[in-house]
Amino acid sequence: MKRLCVFAHWDKDNIIDDYVIYYLKALKEVCDSIIFVSDCDLTNEELKKINNLVEYSISKKHQEYDFGSYKRGYLLAKEKNIDFDELIFANDSCYGPFYPLLPIFKKMEKKNFDFWGLTQNSYGIIQRNDINYPTWSPHIQSYFLVLNKKVFSSKAFNNFIFSIKKEKSKDDIIKNYEIGLSNILKKENFKSGVYINRFKHTENCLASKWDKLILKYHYPFIKTNLIKYGDYFLGEIKNWDTVINSISNYPINYIQKNSQRYNTTYNSKYDNFNKYRKIRFMILRNLPMEFRYITIFIEKFLYQTLNTLCFNKLKKF
Repeated sequence: MKRLCVFAHWDKDNIIDDYVIYYLKALKEVCDSIIFVSDCDLTNEELKKINNLVEYSISKKHQEYDFGSYKRGYLLAKEKNIDFDELIFANDSCYGPFYPLLPIFKKMEKKNFDFWGLTQNSYGIIQRNDINYPTWSPHIQSYFLVLNKKVFSSKAFNNFIFSIKKEKSKDDIIKNYEIGLSNILKKENFKSGVYINRFKHTENCLASKWDKLILKYHYPFIKTNLIKYGDYFLGEIKNWDTVINSISNYPINYIQKNSQRYNTTYNSKYDNFNKYRKIRFMILRNLPMEFRYITIFIEKFLYQTLNTLCFNKLKKF
């Protein structure tokens, strides 16, 4: 089976970090071709870092986030007449892999899914009166998504690819593209599944169960934002290096270097907000889980309401 991976990249400093190169090397072990698409204007010196790992690279600011990169990579593959039986969409939002990827592909091949991912998120977004609300909407998460030929050759998938455009917010991207793609493919009766299917009623197991996923279920990644900025419920993740070192020879310094580079900028730019975050985490830690959800729902509601009211007032001027 020939696999093509379209890999989406973005970096605030316009570099290809070491953890990204490590990830690409691991993908090369399971893919015949990799197309690297960056939402950055990278220099030729940066692109030279991955010359031996990717067949093609695109480096141009487009501001359509990961799905904009997926679109560009897929269309380039069609233009270059690359022959492949399986299409992988992956992005640089994860550190890893801490386990080999090949056993995961072998396991999922036996299940004969038309499309699959590593994990699913049980909650989505619904918009009412210009306000986004959380809603029950299980969908495969798009940071690592695998599609067979029947799917990516379908009219529904190709219509979806051409519909991708710049959106106003991250919520719109999640709603229209991450959740949207799962819904479109399910309506076409394509068979779907996930590698980790033990936490169906968890909003996002990548945060709340991150250590259990790695240690017990051999999940190969940890989300970069979890280490850089912490989690809504959990606050700062403190023992991630101990967990990773216990099961893998992954170079921890790659994570340290990248997270510190981002965290330094984040802390200096949002100093007052970070003070609020620390107080908030202390409060949330001492609340039962059901009250944590209620607190965050109220917080999101107030934010969206105030944001909408301010926007509508500004429109009058």
